[in-house]
Amino acid sequence: MTDLRVARRYARALFEVALKQGQLQAIADDLRNLRGIMRESDELRAFFYSPLIPRDRKRDRLREAFRERVQPHTMRMLELLVEKRREKMLDAVCDEFQKLQEAHQGIARAHIQSATPLTDAEQNALVQKLQQSTGKTIIPTFETNPELIGGVRVRIGDYQIDGTLRGALDRLRDHITLEIERRGARATSTE
Repeated sequence: MTDLRVARRYARALFEVALKQGQLQAIADDLRNLRGIMRESDELRAFFYSPLIPRDRKRDRLREAFRERVQPHTMRMLELLVEKRREKMLDAVCDEFQKLQEAHQGIARAHIQSATPLTDAEQNALVQKLQQSTGKTIIPTFETNPELIGGVRVRIGDYQIDGTLRGALDRLRDHITLEIERRGARATSTE
């Protein structure tokens, strides 16, 4: 099983418990804080991720550092990661938990690329259109990519809308190539 699939299982289990116990926001805050602490402290990160440090020592240090600062379910998830030697999955578990929380709250993240910078009015209009079509609150990130030539490309999760000139040219090229191959195959079969 891939690491991402395993991280999703941990995140899903923690999410379901958090939802059932009414602790969704508290556990989400725990994970955000843990991630921040791990990123800020090279020493703690090296200790937590090291395969050379015995599990019981890691568990004791984690309890000492976080028991009073995180929810019991968050602490248990950390202990499980250590027990199963999956400490390096903490970031992925945090990411997946955040995705589950946002989906539950009707939030979607949109990555929007355009060939030229969009004005504030264009950005707002696009976000409003996306919110209307998805029924979700959109959290956008905008990027300028001159290779697109013109138009806009939007990615929301696994869904992509490509309204760029580059995308249209690529689709046209693929269609022409396919048509040439098809006609070439037909011509050789009639000979």
